[in-house]
Amino acid sequence: MDKASIEFRETCTLYINKCEKIYRDQKQFNKDEFRTLFFKKEEESNNTGSLFLSDLFDQFINENKSLKPKTQKHFQYTRNVFSNHSPNINVLDINPAYINQFVKTRTKNNVTQSAIDSSLRDLRRIINYFSNENCVIPSSYRYPFGKGGYSIQNFFPRKLVMSNDNIKSIIELKEFSSEHEEYAKNIWEILYRCNGINFADLLRMRWDNIKGDYLIFFRKKTETTRKNNKKEIVVPLSNELLALFERVGKKHSPFIIGKLNEGYADNTFENKSKKMSKQINKDLKSLGTKLGITIPLKLKTARDAYATSLRRAGVSKDDIGEMLGHSNSIVTEHYLASIDLESTKAINQHLL
Repeated sequence: MDKASIEFRETCTLYINKCEKIYRDQKQFNKDEFRTLFFKKEEESNNTGSLFLSDLFDQFINENKSLKPKTQKHFQYTRNVFSNHSPNINVLDINPAYINQFVKTRTKNNVTQSAIDSSLRDLRRIINYFSNENCVIPSSYRYPFGKGGYSIQNFFPRKLVMSNDNIKSIIELKEFSSEHEEYAKNIWEILYRCNGINFADLLRMRWDNIKGDYLIFFRKKTETTRKNNKKEIVVPLSNELLALFERVGKKHSPFIIGKLNEGYADNTFENKSKKMSKQINKDLKSLGTKLGITIPLKLKTARDAYATSLRRAGVSKDDIGEMLGHSNSIVTEHYLASIDLESTKAINQHLL
């Protein structure tokens, strides 16, 4: 494990990879041509590439210009996670044993299972890309995921949810310390009444999404992740929702809350969404404290509150999934299970 030996093995791996790529690209093997290409200077040849995991992450980001800024940052974060865990690791050293050790270490460091799984999904995407699309990884490499390897689980952490009284107290709140607090409350209620959408969906929502008595749109989250079975979100325009649009809506803008301009860039959208969310969540936290709500009041809790309200009212799982825009009932089943922590109290009330 001395430094010189490690560097020697890394060099050998690069040479082997270079040989395999040259051999694969030759229509008919020619030894002299093979030698010429192999000894060609690195800067003159496109047949070499680093197999260091950190370099593959950087190359993936650079080659996929269509990635949204938020996705790029996510991959950059995952790159740093693996770099900190295993500096200068070669992708060929990633096997099921390595992944299990990675999971064990991250769990020991109190990283949530959902965060660990997210990192592993990014890792899997990198390996798939450089195995099947930009074929840098040798075909002899043993794929570490799936059958015979490590299986990434779908993990839905259980959540604490607000009671109906808590939700009602937010909706009926009339006294505020500032205009910012009132605005934050109105935005949260709009998300709640719009089938529990994310703030990003509201930020880019347009007046022309209103079709008669309904608000119809696609969720931003599923816009690029689903190739098939895309679902429109259909929100009935209730009097309460129309009144909220009157309070916060900007009629002069094509966008309902008027915070974007036509032709906005992805970076502009991400920066605006992040900045506004931070301020609104700060004001919501203050409101939650005033109302005595023990569960942190945030923009994202509007979705949980919406699903919980429907479930408590006896709405079927399939109908809830349809309104939330879930692709199938399995997703809804996991989602509802994750917000059902409060039911444990009712169950254990039967104890003597």
